Amino acid sequence: MKIYASARLSDTECKSRKGQYVGDDDYDILLTTDTDVYDVETGEPILKFRKNTIKETELAWKHTKHLAKASRGRGAAAGPIDPEAQYWKKRDIYYQDKWSAKYMVKDKQNGGMKKSQMKVNNEVASNPIGYYGATKGMGLDMPCRLSHYTKTHMKDFEESMPFFREVSKMYKELLPDRFYDQWNRARINDFHIKETPFSTVTINRNFRTAIHQDTGDYGGWASLTVLEEGKYHGGYFVLPQYRIAVDLRHGDYLLCDVHQYHANTEMYETEEDKKYNDENPSSFKDNLEVGVLGLNNRFTRLSYVFYLREDIINCKQKYDKYYISLVGAVERQKRFEGTDFKLFPAVDGRMMSFDQPECVKMISYHNIRNTEQHLCKVGCFLSHLRMLEDIVEKDLKNVVIVEDDALQVNELPTKLASLPRDSITYLGGYIANKKITDKTKFEIDHKEGLNILEDKYRMLTTLAYFVPSAKIAKNIVDKLKSLKRTRAIDISLPEVLDKKYYWYPARFIEEPFKSTIRPTKSEFANEYFKLSRCKV
Repeated sequence: MKIYASARLSDTECKSRKGQYVGDDDYDILLTTDTDVYDVETGEPILKFRKNTIKETELAWKHTKHLAKASRGRGAAAGPIDPEAQYWKKRDIYYQDKWSAKYMVKDKQNGGMKKSQMKVNNEVASNPIGYYGATKGMGLDMPCRLSHYTKTHMKDFEESMPFFREVSKMYKELLPDRFYDQWNRARINDFHIKETPFSTVTINRNFRTAIHQDTGDYGGWASLTVLEEGKYHGGYFVLPQYRIAVDLRHGDYLLCDVHQYHANTEMYETEEDKKYNDENPSSFKDNLEVGVLGLNNRFTRLSYVFYLREDIINCKQKYDKYYISLVGAVERQKRFEGTDFKLFPAVDGRMMSFDQPECVKMISYHNIRNTEQHLCKVGCFLSHLRMLEDIVEKDLKNVVIVEDDALQVNELPTKLASLPRDSITYLGGYIANKKITDKTKFEIDHKEGLNILEDKYRMLTTLAYFVPSAKIAKNIVDKLKSLKRTRAIDISLPEVLDKKYYWYPARFIEEPFKSTIRPTKSEFANEYFKLSRCKV
């Protein structure tokens, strides 16, 4: 069904009721079947409702039912302060303003009472899992991070992924343009729930929200669903401005513009509900003396709100950084001391024999085929191969790999969204003609930032490069291992890449150390992806 609705209340009228509860007289239409609602004037969608579409309810209940922890920071949504309520009648309130209050607390220094400066709301069972943006203020300076209850219940969080993906799929089906906008925004960094456009899920338990607008989320669109235990009536999701309510029940899905004013009606038991709940006791054992609103009910309504936090875009993504170096190469390793680069031990080819399969497989000119130079070339190839295998084994993301003669001369890109996810990006090296015998001079019109290397050129040296994911690393590893014959790693690696990206100017240049593979080397990669002649 499709409905075109007009606003029946002004923004000012809705704002004047902020923090107040709604009742059955605040709606004219109650949606109980699949329905799409649009604004009659703008034609823009307001909500899309689907009955009984979420199937991973048993899994979701098992792993998330205990995560709706008590909170005193839900603002207007927590409703008006009632001094006679269980929570407040135990406290000496000295300040009260609609949905906020301050009360007297014990002074730890003299044992007397003093005025608390913290303004709090009704205590309700409502808690976010997933990611937070950076938090500053009230003595806190915390970076972007997983929420506390996510970290302490990580196994439950991970086991809930099929449920999260199912909700994401519904969003994609019902509003694909908004979905992909949010999806792309979420992928600017890794602070999002895998395979979804969401950073965060707020879980509420028996929370009757008062009139409020959601803030701090990107785009205004949120996905909602409900899980239940026991029987009850009410709890309708109401948009008072449009006088429309939704009976959002177990396994239903609601996609809604939560920047609209919204609230819930009261949840209650009918006589029939009471009888059922008498015969089927709740699985929760709450201390009702605490006074958390809604937990005195014998039924359970868990509501889930999925969204992308607006401030997540500001979270800086960290790189895993490794430098490949032979154990004992003290001089080369000195410059990495005190940095966040970690040593990945290189394979010392000089310890290998010429008849080993890896050495036999490696192609070299006849004049170096049986020399130490050939063995060092094999060692270099295996060092990068094992580094990539390590990324796969540890399921790493956003890895910068450099060789121990790499000298950083420019900052790494600050936003990983600017680096492709479908191949590696070279951060240093030099560009040459594709054919090794082609000595034709050329000039490339590089653009600052990300570039794609044309097929007529090749990138030489594996001085420094960025690997976006374990998936890309595995693809490279599989292809390198499938080669019947191998060449130096900087020749073989580009051959197995579908695309070759590089960042200009280079982030790393080649420091003029004496090479173990080419002892007579006198030209080194500069930040313009060219060679400069230097004395070693």
